Amino acid sequence: MKAAYELIEADMRAIWGDMALAMLRKRVRDVRADLTALTEADLEKIVDLLRERTLPSIMGEEGAEAKAKQYRAWVANGS
Repeated sequence: MKAAYELIEADMRAIWGDMALAMLRKRVRDVRADLTALTEADLEKIVDLLRERTLPSIMGEEGAEAKAKQYRAWVANGS
């Protein structure tokens, strides 16, 4: 799951730059996940929060849904 988290982090950095790390860590705290032991369920919850609260402000609803779908695929593949 670490690889999927790193892909999401890199993608978010491409969108938000240095703010991405803080945004992503906020979502990790929101789901009470441990970065050193992320589970698939943790990442799914994080992606859900990103979809609902973070991504729409920059990408709109459709863009947020498309990005979340991409992130979910990475999580499902364990990338």
